[in-house]
Amino acid sequence: MHSRNLLLALLLLPSLAYGESAVIAEDDASQSAYGGSWDNSKNGGSGFSNWTLTTEGNDNDRHSGFFIADTKNNQDLNGIQKSDKAFGVFANGSGFEQAVAYRAFEKPLQTGDSFSFMMENGQFEKKFENDDPTPGSIGVVLRTSNANSSVADYNKEAVFEFGYYNGKNNYQIYDGSDNSDSGVAFTDSGVSVTVTLKGGDNYDLEIQTMNDKKVIKLPGRKLKSSAPIQSFALFDRNGEKSDAFFNQFQVARETK
Repeated sequence: MHSRNLLLALLLLPSLAYGESAVIAEDDASQSAYGGSWDNSKNGGSGFSNWTLTTEGNDNDRHSGFFIADTKNNQDLNGIQKSDKAFGVFANGSGFEQAVAYRAFEKPLQTGDSFSFMMENGQFEKKFENDDPTPGSIGVVLRTSNANSSVADYNKEAVFEFGYYNGKNNYQIYDGSDNSDSGVAFTDSGVSVTVTLKGGDNYDLEIQTMNDKKVIKLPGRKLKSSAPIQSFALFDRNGEKSDAFFNQFQVARETK
């Protein structure tokens, strides 16, 4: 084989070895379907079912809910915005307030699929001195069920949970593996997280910190179950003074 042809053949090898993928589901807060608001009637992007939004704690000095955040009115949104927007969640007041958003995949995730999302929030800071002392948490859960009747269903049939938890310096991972500490320090510019299913209960995890674009790879982790993943939930449980932001949900599927 001539040297030029050999070079061309070698250049083609990576795409054959690592395969290709296609985006089969995606959504972000800048989609026209949201029109500046986020509620149960909205379904932007493609590949997902409608949102189901649930709250607990909305009386007197207790507040929880959902909104479309923009960088003009939410100056703490500084890392995960797209076209200056992100999904916003709040849960603050004198009690243990909660806001949980549920969404099913139109098709269950399968081996080779990569599910990715972005999340960003501030430190846990009391809005009221008499706030419920129960530690808060903010994050995303992958589940094998579609239960969504109340905030209590947020981790029902969960196989993976990623988030920021009051009292922890690093992001935590709750799955079928022994080590829950990601080793990735909290950043108020947020993170991009990708879960890639490898077959059975095995998966690879990648975390990118948005302030410096550093990618941390955590391969060979275990889910809590090998059952098909049907849905995800995002939650703000007593996040206190700071709002939580989420964005750019996507599923990429191997095509070869």
